[in-house]
Amino acid sequence: MSLPVKTILISLIVGMFLFTTDKKLIAQDSSTKLNMLEIVISNLIARVEVLEKRVSELEKGRGVSSGILKQQKKEIADKEPAKFLSMSGFEDIGRGFFTKNVRFNQFGNNVLFTGEMANKSDKNYRFAKFKLEIYDDKDLLIKEEEFTIPDIPKDTTRNFEAMLLGIGISLIHRYVIKGVD
Repeated sequence: MSLPVKTILISLIVGMFLFTTDKKLIAQDSSTKLNMLEIVISNLIARVEVLEKRVSELEKGRGVSSGILKQQKKEIADKEPAKFLSMSGFEDIGRGFFTKNVRFNQFGNNVLFTGEMANKSDKNYRFAKFKLEIYDDKDLLIKEEEFTIPDIPKDTTRNFEAMLLGIGISLIHRYVIKGVD
C-alpha cells in the first residue's frame, strides 16, 4: 500500500474509534446526570412531605405554644447528655446520631452531598432534620443547608443525600453536621 492510502486508513480507524467512544462517554454522562436527578427529586419529595405535615398540624391547631417549648428546652438542657458507645467508622454528631461515608460529588454548578446516618438515640424519627455547615480553607462559613432524613427508627442506619446549590466542590474544606430540633 502506498503512504497516502495508509494515512487515510489510519485516519478513518482513529476517527471511528473517537466517534464510537465519544458516544459512550456521552451516554455514561447522561446516565450519571439522570441518576443524580432522581436522587435530587426523591430528596425534594421528602422535603415537601415534611412541609405538608407541618402545615396540616398548624391548620389543626396542634402547634406548640412558645412557653411550653421553652420549658421543654430547659428540661432537656438540664439533663445529663446521654453517653453513646463509640461506633467503628462513624463520627458522632450529637443527639445520638452518627455519620459515615460522607461524600461531596460535583453536579454541574452544584454539589451532591451523600453519606450514611445511624440513629443510636432512644427515639424513632419519622423525619430527622439536620443542618450542614460548609467552611472554606480560611475557616469561613460559606453555606448552610438543612436536610431531612425520612423514617429513621432507633438503632438503624439510613443513606442520605442533599443537593447544595450554587457551590463548587473546590470551596469545601471542612463541614459540620448538627441536629435541628
